[in-house]
Amino acid sequence: MIRPVFALLSLAIAASPLQAVKISNPASDQLTKLSDLQRRGALRGALLDSGYACTRVEKATIQGPWKNMIMWRAQCSTTDPRYDYAIFVGPDASIQARPCGDLAELKLPACRPFSATKPSR
Repeated sequence: MIRPVFALLSLAIAASPLQAVKISNPASDQLTKLSDLQRRGALRGALLDSGYACTRVEKATIQGPWKNMIMWRAQCSTTDPRYDYAIFVGPDASIQARPCGDLAELKLPACRPFSATKPSR
C-alpha cells in the first residue's frame, strides 16, 4: 500500500511546474520602502559602523542579489574626493561594506556605475 502512495507522490511532483526560488531579505526590503533621504541616511550609518568615512551619501541604489544578501551601492562625499562603496545587506539585517575598488581582489561582484540618465537621489 505504501509503494503506490510514493509512486503517486513522485508522479505529482514530477508533473508540477518548477518555480524559481526567491530568497527572502526583509532587511533590504525595508531599505527599499524608505524615502530616498532615509535610505541614504541608513546606508551612511552602515558605512560609519563599518569604519568608513562618509560625510554624506550623495547617490544610493540597489544593485542586486549576491548569495543570500542584497548588494547596495553608495557614493559618499567626504573631505577627500568622492568614495564609492558596496554595502551587502543580509536577511538578518547584518551589513558588510567594502570600497568598490577592493571588490575584485575579494572576489565579490563589481560595482556597476550609477545610471547617467536616471539619478538615484
